[in-house]
Amino acid sequence: MINPYYIYVFSFLGVLAAYLLGWSNLFPPLGSSLLLFLVCSILVALFIGRSFAKRKIITFNNVEYKDNVNWITYAILIGYGIEILYFRNFPLLAVFSKSTMSYTDFGIPTFHVFLVTFNSFFSIYLFQLILSVKENRKKLIILFVLNLVPSLLILNRGMLIIILMSCVFVYLIKYQSKITIRKIAGLLVLAIIGLYLFGMVGNMRVNKTYQTQTSRFDNSMFLQIGGATKDFKESLIPKEFFWTYIYAASPIANLQETIDKYEMNKDISLTDSFKFTTTQILPDFISKRIVKLYDFTVPNPLQIAPELNVSTAFAQPYVIMGWVGISFFAIFAFMFSFFYILLLKRINSEYFVVGVAILNSIFVFNTFSNMFAFTGLSFQLVYPILFSLFSVKKINPKAVNDENNISNSVI
Repeated sequence: MINPYYIYVFSFLGVLAAYLLGWSNLFPPLGSSLLLFLVCSILVALFIGRSFAKRKIITFNNVEYKDNVNWITYAILIGYGIEILYFRNFPLLAVFSKSTMSYTDFGIPTFHVFLVTFNSFFSIYLFQLILSVKENRKKLIILFVLNLVPSLLILNRGMLIIILMSCVFVYLIKYQSKITIRKIAGLLVLAIIGLYLFGMVGNMRVNKTYQTQTSRFDNSMFLQIGGATKDFKESLIPKEFFWTYIYAASPIANLQETIDKYEMNKDISLTDSFKFTTTQILPDFISKRIVKLYDFTVPNPLQIAPELNVSTAFAQPYVIMGWVGISFFAIFAFMFSFFYILLLKRINSEYFVVGVAILNSIFVFNTFSNMFAFTGLSFQLVYPILFSLFSVKKINPKAVNDENNISNSVI
């Protein structure tokens, strides 16, 4: 059940369900073209996901404890230490020293990309290790926490959320056959509490940013920013949940706004295809250098409000190549995931579960932005393959048979 295609289905169904609540006056009506595309892509994802689930391609594999996890953790921390010495500052310290440094300003070029992405990958692997072994579990938990510390020191909230999301998928892959209604109900209760707290924290941040001179927990400013409807304001629903609604549904609203108002006034050219391939498929630490080299620009998608600036992974493909761009991106995402999973299965990768968990996170966060182009997440997919190439494990014949079965089924 826990595969990227089902995650795509659940993610966009959740987004559509939120959108249809109609709590904001800013959201344009959902167009028939976008709705048809989402329904068709969900059906395709459901078909491929069912093929994976039916043949149990994605299963949990226990990994063995190795002493080198200690030294790898120390090496990661030393890497951040080198960066701190290089800058003589770091974002968390900058907050207290009133410096303007943010996490986007911190890090030695190129070195930081590898450090952050490997740190994230290794944290997820440690979590799988915690679920795999009983001995040394306390020690592994300490190492796992130590690997989360850098994201706090550099105030990279996205990095922390991505790691934790991938760890959730590792957990679900291990216990997918033991998920009960009671456990789902418990998770829903925790989710509701978490989303309420998320709204409270959001209100605190907005009221501080806009200096509203009201209570830190006052909802008025964000209700105004998000264009809350009169019916929602007068409803008994706690207004803190408006944050979740806006975060979930505003990307689709921006995508619809772009489709409605962005003018596609020329035919698709080879230059457009090059722009699409460069900016939407390649990681941004590579694409930004190509963009600078050839000096071309990609227009930004339109927004329903300046503060709401994300618009799903499909928005930029649309401004580059219209519906062709959206279709090509969906095909790329589905095909890449298909062959990536089968490749890891074929080489019997020790990091198979980690790789799938990262892919799942990409599909979740694609509802906000293009995560295949975001180096901080997509580049993590390199490590499961890279380290598997140096593994002494032999190819698992059963894995090869599984690959042939799933390929024949879908193709």
